[in-house]
Amino acid sequence: MAANPNHERAIERATAAAIRWLEANEATVRFFAAADNCVRRREADEAGTRAFVIEVQGVQNLFHELAHVVLLGRVAKDHATEYSRIPFRLDDDRGRTLLHEELACCLASCAWHPGPRAAAVAWLDEQVGIQPCFFGMEGDLGRFLAACERALAADRERFVATCQRALDGVREALIAGGMAETEARPPHHFEPLVEWTALCRRQARDNSP
Repeated sequence: MAANPNHERAIERATAAAIRWLEANEATVRFFAAADNCVRRREADEAGTRAFVIEVQGVQNLFHELAHVVLLGRVAKDHATEYSRIPFRLDDDRGRTLLHEELACCLASCAWHPGPRAAAVAWLDEQVGIQPCFFGMEGDLGRFLAACERALAADRERFVATCQRALDGVREALIAGGMAETEARPPHHFEPLVEWTALCRRQARDNSP
């Protein structure tokens, strides 16, 4: 598919605005191929003055991290996630909250994906495919998706609201970072429940005997 220059320029402006906003909130952004896609504290002997460093592989990873920041309300190491509690549980409220937030950030990164919609959809599948390891289901995406569906069915309104908070928060950050309000809308539209259902159908189709 041919590149869309208007889309590319819009993503460039959005990326610049995101970086400005994060820098104003004490985070230096670094792009490189082997990045861990994380937020960490700046080392004492490391160049720079900002308290945090966000290391990402690409634009879509940056928007995933930005969505986490706006959902938390501040920049924090690993978004204040207690990784020592892995595997997280989907049968308690904290685990479901983490699931809602993670999926919301996946969708936000798709909404500002630098490529065409087909690439954004593939990116959603890739991101969700990483999640089972955090919930004790590594290597079993089918079981993870089924468990997620049960968890989301129990509180779909909160899931949708979390996704909207992530999208709204990213847009507000871009505007605060200097992007025109009329330009700060996400270039791709991702409806949470619609996209979740479509993802589950794709996985069922692709993994059918």
